[in-house]
Amino acid sequence: MPVKRTFGWIQNPGNLKKLKKVVSIFQAGSSTHKWLTTDRLPLLSRYNLISSADYNAFQNELSKPDIEISYMTLKGKGAGSSGRRHALCSGIVQAIIDAQSSRTYTDTGGKSITMKKPYTDDWSADGYLRWAISCGLLEYSNGTDTCKISRFGQKLALSEDDSQAEREALTEALLSYPPVIRILSLLKEKGEQTKFGLGSQLGFIGELGFTSVPQEIFLHDYCTAAADEQSEIRSNFEGDSDKYARGIASWLTQMGWVASSRKEISGTLKGKSYSAELQVYSITRAGERALIKAHGNSSNPRLPRVVMFEMLASNKSPNAEYLRFQRAHLLKALAGSWKTLEQLQVTLKKESLFLSENSISDHIAGLIAIGLNIVERYGTYKLLDKLTRLAIPTQSAYSNDSVSEIKELVRSKLKAVNHKYLVLIDLAYSDASSKSRKSVDAREFEIQTAELLTKELDFTGMRLGDASRPDVIISYGERGTIIDTKSYRDGFNIDRHSADEMGRYVLENRKRLPGVPTNEWWRNFEADVSKFTFLFVTSFLKGRFAAQLDYISRTHENICGAAIDVANLLYLAEALKTSKLTYLDFFHLFDNQEIRITLP
Repeated sequence: MPVKRTFGWIQNPGNLKKLKKVVSIFQAGSSTHKWLTTDRLPLLSRYNLISSADYNAFQNELSKPDIEISYMTLKGKGAGSSGRRHALCSGIVQAIIDAQSSRTYTDTGGKSITMKKPYTDDWSADGYLRWAISCGLLEYSNGTDTCKISRFGQKLALSEDDSQAEREALTEALLSYPPVIRILSLLKEKGEQTKFGLGSQLGFIGELGFTSVPQEIFLHDYCTAAADEQSEIRSNFEGDSDKYARGIASWLTQMGWVASSRKEISGTLKGKSYSAELQVYSITRAGERALIKAHGNSSNPRLPRVVMFEMLASNKSPNAEYLRFQRAHLLKALAGSWKTLEQLQVTLKKESLFLSENSISDHIAGLIAIGLNIVERYGTYKLLDKLTRLAIPTQSAYSNDSVSEIKELVRSKLKAVNHKYLVLIDLAYSDASSKSRKSVDAREFEIQTAELLTKELDFTGMRLGDASRPDVIISYGERGTIIDTKSYRDGFNIDRHSADEMGRYVLENRKRLPGVPTNEWWRNFEADVSKFTFLFVTSFLKGRFAAQLDYISRTHENICGAAIDVANLLYLAEALKTSKLTYLDFFHLFDNQEIRITLP
């Protein structure tokens, strides 16, 4: 069975010189290959930083006339029980890249030396490998789980450092990577952007793995945070697409295609302005010329785009493989003659893919947002790019799952609400394996819920989140609502802890005692809000949740509450936006039961 690897989207590695070194491993005769075999690997052996078995295996692989190496031999085995600090070098790519820290080492003869740790960890090595493969510098075989150098890669590996040949090879590789085209295009079309501005327009928007933090939310949270918390917010408060955008912009800065500077940026939330110094990016004249080269002209043919199957969805998205399968076949259909949505629908049916025109339209928007040149003309669509490396697996491996089916049903009913908010369904059903990922998804659920209610709709409000505060508050006129978001893949039954927590928020808001709690979160309600309700938002409800809603209400002066699943939240948004429901009608829905909305 083929090994599952993640290619196409790169967040962390960013040094083009190191990328070249990784690619050059595979080119016998290159300066890097010679240095690795005659200098670096012997140094690791001399200081007991590599096992004798790995040393011999690596030298054997690198001595072959046609170098093709297994992915695990390149990446390494990980830290194991020894821990990351004491792990030996166990991958060839690890040996190419120095770590940041310096240490003192003793060689086999007892002599000591202080130097930068002469190898990196397997996680960093994996990032550089995926980058090289995603840009077409290395070729990956799914059947054998091995890598070898490509034509692009050979040109780069054999070029002199800082030469015109090196620049041309990097240019060809980077312009073959669609997200590079997307970032350059956004900067040319829209001018100076932060990572948040770029990230909000990059990737399959409306899906997990392609989230972006709204810039005004970042500015508010950063400016209102305690001094000791600001560094953490600046370093870690970003969505996945924001990270992709930041990384790509860094590559392009090294190429001279993008200029980077720090600038005071302002944003407004709830009528208040917040400012902070942020990194901003702009396209240079060299970047504009690179974009022309990528698109092709009379003297330059259009460069083919490297699009691997794995690029067509994030592994964080439910049913990612099926999404990739749909999009791969859609690209195949778009590469032929001009087709209407209806004709594309018929073509996809031949592959047993039964997609609505709404779904096809959203897929096309996502493919454009990853950097592919799909053009619409008189209601017909066509892919103008030539693709390479896109291998489509057989249909039998994939099928839809329940979360994707919910999204498709909801998508078909959203005519006025932006489909990017379909990500709320993914977030509500989040099944993150790690505690940190679960925490990130929960925060994103809060942010997107607040965005839906305040940006897409006409409520006043904001995300509060964090400890000792509700997740979201909203208001309209004299009425306000305290909201708690709950991500549960298997459904949510309001337990006593959740009920007591909501009860505490209701009580704090009702009494409004100075210093209780210390953050005085209730001050964020508008001054004229005097009638309150509470709401739980989740994947779907189960058990005796209504009894807990009634319990909260009875113990807090009969305040009215409700619970709503994420699909009905989106239906509610559609009903409000299309005036099928008034905002006053919304507050009348609170009767300590589940809110359900019927749309045609």
